Amino acid sequence: MSTEGRWNDATLDAMRQLGDPVADEAVAALLARHDIAAVQRLMNTLVFNDQPVPDDLPEELRSYFEAIAHVTPPERTRIEAGERFFATHGPEILLILGTFSLPAAYAARKGVQVLYRTGYLNKRPNRRLFETTQMVVDVMSPGGLGPQGRGLRTAQKVRLMHAAVRHLIRNDAENPWDEAELGVPINQEDLAGTLMTFSEVVLEGLRLLGINFDPEGAAAYLDAWRVIGHLMGVRPELIPADLAEATTLTKRIHDRQIAPSPEGRLMTAALLEMMEINVPGRIFDGVPASLMRHFFEGYPGVADGLGIPKHVLEDKLVGFAAELGGRIASLIDAEAHRHRLLRALAIANIQFWINVDRGGVRTTFSVPTSLRTYWDLPDEAEPSLLDRLGRWVLGGRGREEKR
Repeated sequence: MSTEGRWNDATLDAMRQLGDPVADEAVAALLARHDIAAVQRLMNTLVFNDQPVPDDLPEELRSYFEAIAHVTPPERTRIEAGERFFATHGPEILLILGTFSLPAAYAARKGVQVLYRTGYLNKRPNRRLFETTQMVVDVMSPGGLGPQGRGLRTAQKVRLMHAAVRHLIRNDAENPWDEAELGVPINQEDLAGTLMTFSEVVLEGLRLLGINFDPEGAAAYLDAWRVIGHLMGVRPELIPADLAEATTLTKRIHDRQIAPSPEGRLMTAALLEMMEINVPGRIFDGVPASLMRHFFEGYPGVADGLGIPKHVLEDKLVGFAAELGGRIASLIDAEAHRHRLLRALAIANIQFWINVDRGGVRTTFSVPTSLRTYWDLPDEAEPSLLDRLGRWVLGGRGREEKR
């Protein structure tokens, strides 16, 4: 059967009625012995605790973690190749995450309802993007998906958190969930769509930025995310075998789910406001929106549906270059210059996460030493690149004036 036939409307409609039985059963068993408040406290401990799984977990959760802990050895070499791809292009990937992957998720009218209902982004924009970015770094860092890897633990915890959110939304008497219209909260189609935003959409973003990359490395990067999809509870029939299938699945879900919504616009506005507040100087203001517009050029109506302000990407980046570099007599090597600028902006983006206030919770954004060295990030004791650029551009007034 062709991939188009395998992922037809009837199949994907059925997937909207499926959650994640393994994690859902663990949460249900836990709730059978504890009240919701106790379970919420436990979920918060797991989500915000960066340490290994605690030894004193209830038996229901210990069984859950043991059941999903396995990554088969034959996949290790492909995962390692995917990690190397992330090490090479990681700064740009994390920039794409905030300016393409997340907005693409907010463009899905049904799927965005869960994100809006949880209130993470529209109320605390730093926290939502912080946690998503940290998850990507955790799972894609060297050894992150190994038996003792931080990425493995992160995927396990996020999957369990999804089950808890699914339960709470389905049992919210004050604000009933329209399951007939929207499907099960965090259903299988939405999980598959999210998996594609972290993998296939990221690779498309690299292409749209004009970044040359090794096709074999890109295939390995997808392979790593295929393993992550398995760990996160995505059904095997919704995990594409290769990049061609990933592109097909992404398009099928896009065609079915992308539509304007008030929730998508509100979350995009909050995301843009957070990004613009935390970049140094007014000359940077339009860059996040310009990048979003650039990425969605091939998707008519999506940028307008999300309410993304109109800017011209290349004009913004060349203006960015002129301000930072002083006088530029010519732009003979404009393409190479643009790539250097994108890397500088991407590194600045990482420095922001290192110093960010996560919605009132001050937590260090963790970048492994190997990646910190590879990306040539400054020592943590030094002023961030954002701070240094802000001082240079506006004489130290950038961040203070904007706040």
